[in-house]
Amino acid sequence: MKAGGKVAFSAGKSSGKALLELAKTGEVTFVNTATGLVSSIPFLDGLNLKGAIEAAKIDPRFKAFEVVRPSGIIRVGAGQLAKLGRAKLKSGDVIRMVKLASK
Repeated sequence: MKAGGKVAFSAGKSSGKALLELAKTGEVTFVNTATGLVSSIPFLDGLNLKGAIEAAKIDPRFKAFEVVRPSGIIRVGAGQLAKLGRAKLKSGDVIRMVKLASK
């Protein structure tokens, strides 16, 4: 699976509703809550959270994520990533990176 990423702009500390405005068809968008940095990768059929995190080269210290969709927010913590990380993403998903592990 090949995915190139791009940095869009800074979103600051956005609410779930505001984050949905960042959603773009054909992409999965990541929002770093610590810095407000927004980036995205192309959506590919069969893409799951774990694969998207790897493709976007997300800092491995992030241990909690929220998949923001119009239907609600799916929270995935470090202990759940092995199981829920295989859950399929949808085109236009916004993933908020919410917790860095301590050094």
